[in-house]
Amino acid sequence: MKLGTLDLANRYILAPMQNVTTAPYRRFCRKFQEIGLVSVPMLYTKRIAKNPKFLEHKLYKIEEERPISIQLIGSDLDAFRKSIDYLESYNFDILDINAGCPSRRAIRAKEGGYLMKDLRRLNELLRIVVKKSSKPVSLKIRTGFEKPMNIEEVSTLINDSGITLLTIHARTVKSNFINATLDLNTVKRLKERLRIPLVGNGDITTPVSAKQFIDYTKVDAFMIGRETMGNPEIFRQIHEYLTNGKTIAFKNNLELIKNYINIYEDIIDTLLSEISNPYVNDEFKFKELKRNSIWLMKGFRNSTKIRTQLSKIKSLLQLKASLKEIFN
Repeated sequence: MKLGTLDLANRYILAPMQNVTTAPYRRFCRKFQEIGLVSVPMLYTKRIAKNPKFLEHKLYKIEEERPISIQLIGSDLDAFRKSIDYLESYNFDILDINAGCPSRRAIRAKEGGYLMKDLRRLNELLRIVVKKSSKPVSLKIRTGFEKPMNIEEVSTLINDSGITLLTIHARTVKSNFINATLDLNTVKRLKERLRIPLVGNGDITTPVSAKQFIDYTKVDAFMIGRETMGNPEIFRQIHEYLTNGKTIAFKNNLELIKNYINIYEDIIDTLLSEISNPYVNDEFKFKELKRNSIWLMKGFRNSTKIRTQLSKIKSLLQLKASLKEIFN
């Protein structure tokens, strides 16, 4: 499907989540269902401007994951310019700007979700980024800062900005992630006024909720984040429901989890096959396998006890021994 200037396989998008949607995780989710677009979690522009070398780790083999976006967060215009210069050497599809992050760190730094109450700064930033970037630019926002946005003001800003597409999380910044019900009405009203595609995000946890979100708001695509943690097949379940009317129940069990972890380990090994530092590889592999094992171990008898046990493990060797014991 066409999403602005992007030609995607479908309207499914994996959300960028800090310390979650790493390169192995993105590849893992795509094992079960073709996903139109994935994203590198937000990168701080000030950090890139100060020491861009860390990008080599974050963006290793990124060209193998296309279509893929890179998300930036910041408010310093010079840091944005320098960040875009550094990113020009990488082969990706869209540059995404974060204007929705509700963290205290982002708000204190007057970036992320703070920009929802400083539209003048947001407008200035978007104009500079669109002019500077050789890649199409997208933006992620929320329905407002403390209260719903001024639809006319925001839609005019977006339509005149030159960006390719917009993603909206259907809550205000102050609502964080779970402290308020979704405001689908604001999403719907914004969609009616936009001249570019709109991606919807927020509480899409089942095939039914995905259909309800789309049917009510008429968004062009939807983005899922947290629900993939522990259920990597959520996109496949939604796809089957939307295209074939087929409901696939998610029933977690140890046999399924063992298969998931084996797949994840193979993905990590393949990704790291050209890196020659064994310590770095083992440390990276341990962190990835540990947190994903914890996320996957949910929804069945004794799962809370098992997850607590896994959270205390300190090495890859211990983790493998513990998983072997669990599966046996």
